[in-house]
Amino acid sequence: MPENTFPAWDNAIRLGADWLEFDIQMTADDQLIITHDGTVNATFCTADPGSGVRPAPVRDLTLADLQKFDCGSKHRALYPIQKAVPGTRMPTFEALLRRYRHVHQVLYGETKMPGPNEGIVDPVAITRQISALVHKYGLEDRFILQSADYRTIDAMHELDPHIRTCLLYPWLAKTEYLELARQHHATCMLLRLQDADAAEVQRLRSAGVTVISDVVDDEADWDAYRRRGVDALFTNDPASLIQYLNRNPAH
Repeated sequence: MPENTFPAWDNAIRLGADWLEFDIQMTADDQLIITHDGTVNATFCTADPGSGVRPAPVRDLTLADLQKFDCGSKHRALYPIQKAVPGTRMPTFEALLRRYRHVHQVLYGETKMPGPNEGIVDPVAITRQISALVHKYGLEDRFILQSADYRTIDAMHELDPHIRTCLLYPWLAKTEYLELARQHHATCMLLRLQDADAAEVQRLRSAGVTVISDVVDDEADWDAYRRRGVDALFTNDPASLIQYLNRNPAH
């Protein structure tokens, strides 16, 4: 289903996924919207006829502008079996929380900060909005903030240490993983196979750090991550992963 959209998360819930992952960005008018790329991707997001908008950095477009893009009629080449859902819009973060406030799934949101030439977002400002909305819908226990920008991780700890946080790309810090987690008060970490062996993963998990896989979509990788040890498998293909897990239950 179209990425970062209600059809995708609704489908994941129907399939039985445990977590729903999404990407949070800030618009030109300081609203929180769900979309992956820092610049609207014309590969799969098409402006409505006569709307007068065109792809640009998310931070340069207002919420009203961004919701004039159809992001469900086309898809990336990476997802050849994705179904078209014409007219699908980028949802707001608040609309996502409102829609899924009563389901049991963990809501796993990543702060995506602008890249070069895509504008500037204050990490404290975006985190403050996220925290306020999570509290508004009473989702403190079901929301995890993930980010490769650890300024937002640190800001969330200052704003609300009860909300769990997850470090992306921890290998780039070139420091000991458990020390990195403690430094940023994080309780979750994404680690690729090449970044940590089974002993290191067990050490982290024993210290209370949840370890998740990189994004993997085939059985060989799922087998490898399970042998190494993870708490969660991160995938674009939950249907195939759930079938695999049903055929290969944990021992």
